[in-house]
Amino acid sequence: PLFMIAYMRRRLPETQRFELREKHLTKLSSRVAAAVEQTKLLAHEYPGRLTGILVAAAAFGFAVWPAEFLWPKYLQSEFGFKPYQTTLLIIPGGLLAVAFNILAGRLSDHIGRRITAVAGCTISMLGFGAFYSGLHLPYLPLTWVPAFMGFLIADALIAGLSAELVPTAYRATVSGLRYLTAILAGAVSLALEGPLYNVFQTHGLAVLVLMSAIPIAMIALLTLPEPAGRSLEEISAEPSPV
Repeated sequence: PLFMIAYMRRRLPETQRFELREKHLTKLSSRVAAAVEQTKLLAHEYPGRLTGILVAAAAFGFAVWPAEFLWPKYLQSEFGFKPYQTTLLIIPGGLLAVAFNILAGRLSDHIGRRITAVAGCTISMLGFGAFYSGLHLPYLPLTWVPAFMGFLIADALIAGLSAELVPTAYRATVSGLRYLTAILAGAVSLALEGPLYNVFQTHGLAVLVLMSAIPIAMIALLTLPEPAGRSLEEISAEPSPV
């Protein structure tokens, strides 16, 4: 599949918006220089949006990555699940979460990307909060399903907002910055989970402490303009708050 992606990528045409923008950009000597120049232009033209996107991506990645990485281990160590039981939860639960994720995308067209993304963050926070609570109630492991659904919804919409809120020529740049920021924040959070486990002697409480950063992502999302139902030209024409 990777070879197919490489082949198809070289044959996909650019959008008309991108080609028009490219005519006005100075040809640079290397891809590195072009990337640096694009980042400078993006930060200069849309400082508020770039800051909001990166803060949301960093806070969400920091809060959720340990919860999302450690849940299979937690199922087996805390709830006594066997590997096959974990698989039996992943397959139907994952498919259900993906189905609701598609519906959430349609819903965001009507009520807005930001509100739907914040709702995804909230669902994920509540779901993982119950999952890692340390309680051993019947059916509590099933809270992973809404938690995973919320994670997918918020992650997809944060990625979508990073592309929708800037002109087409900047999409790859801001998407790359968002992804890099989320990875770095998630890596830091995963590194901190170990020392927190040593303090609390349980993964559940360590994960919950790290998830306290998720409200920062919600606030950052609400500071962004709403792109749903609007053209790229409309969104790009708005002044960007500093």
